[in-house]
Amino acid sequence: MTVDTEGQTVMRVCVVALHALPAIDVSLNRPVGGTETRAWTFARGLAATGDVKVRFVVRADRPREPFRQENVDVIPMRDRLYSLYESVGRCIEKSPSFPGLRLRRWDWKLIWQVPILAICRLIEGKRRDPWRVDPFYVDQPVDLFCTFGVQANSARVIAAAHASGRKTVLVIGSDGDLDERYTAGSTYVSPYGDVGGVCYDILQRTDAIIAQTDIQQRWLLERFGRESTVIPNPIDLDRWDEQLQSEIPAEMTGGLDRYVLWVGRAESVHKRPELLLEVARLCPDVEFLMILNPRDRTVEERIQSEAPSNVKIVPKVPFDRMPAVFERAAVFVSTSSLEGFPNVFLQAAATGVPIASLEVGREFLESSRAGLWTDGDMTKLADFIRSNWRNRSEAREIGTCGRSYVADNHGLRTQADRLSTFLSSVTPVKETDG
Repeated sequence: MTVDTEGQTVMRVCVVALHALPAIDVSLNRPVGGTETRAWTFARGLAATGDVKVRFVVRADRPREPFRQENVDVIPMRDRLYSLYESVGRCIEKSPSFPGLRLRRWDWKLIWQVPILAICRLIEGKRRDPWRVDPFYVDQPVDLFCTFGVQANSARVIAAAHASGRKTVLVIGSDGDLDERYTAGSTYVSPYGDVGGVCYDILQRTDAIIAQTDIQQRWLLERFGRESTVIPNPIDLDRWDEQLQSEIPAEMTGGLDRYVLWVGRAESVHKRPELLLEVARLCPDVEFLMILNPRDRTVEERIQSEAPSNVKIVPKVPFDRMPAVFERAAVFVSTSSLEGFPNVFLQAAATGVPIASLEVGREFLESSRAGLWTDGDMTKLADFIRSNWRNRSEAREIGTCGRSYVADNHGLRTQADRLSTFLSSVTPVKETDG
């Protein structure tokens, strides 16, 4: 924290969530993940407390000036090659076995993309080291860094902060961030290309850690010997409610007025859209809407070709239209694994929509009575979906429980105050000229 020239104590925080720009600038009309939604919601909440100055670092693949939105200073970090890396990453992934890479799918663009990236790697050399001190972060005029997710960029944030005498708080993004294969010196490579040994070091070197759930807190202690603080995901209920009745074109809901909703990326590690198709086959009289955000083209093509007739697939919906999409849903279904706490559970519960979850969210669903956790039982999942599809009064009762629980336990103001208090405990007080 900083004491300014007027004697007021102000905490200057830099939130880092590189993929969050579409959550901030909805005109980009790109998919937004739960971690990015959570990061931006927390940033807005912190800025609204009045005693926190917030900078928010995002990635941009083209020049873009910093801008201010809802009292948050948004700082785009230019990364010219990121879109190229992302494109190649959809086709080639890291592998622990020789030669260190595995082809997911062929794309003719790889003929020119791979040589360009190889040359860039040679030129960059040590700059690819995740622990190198990045001047971009060193130059941020803040007291504390708050970085989301156990991934290479968090290592760069931690390195720069410590090199300049500042603290870092690591916010866990999912259960996958706490993989038991993340050990000292591990060569294991995660599905997203992060090396296990680096991930272990991130968890060890950060000054403090925020977990989403009690089980993450337990894993941090058992697997990594780290204490943590649990701060549940927030949701801005006032804003969500304002957007519930937004007009949405028919193509955003596949032409359906009522449906069972699934939302996620086209990838088979965490979101597992192929399991939604299995559920739909067990419920032939139920209409399903799948919002399948682009990720792995092979998965997209397979889902498109194998989807039964009662599944309508939409590639993306603008972030600010999602409340209206939830408003028309009869049930929200999750087939995810390793999620931690899915932000979409808050969105469904806030809308009064029952939640059917195959594997994740047991703590939340049992505490809130907002839906059913089936412990991997596909038949039980399908039975719950069919029951709530047919019995609207039963669905309303479950939805009311969910809404009430979210309002009491996940409201933005409450969680932002908790986060502010925690960050203040990590940040030393120092004098400044302004």
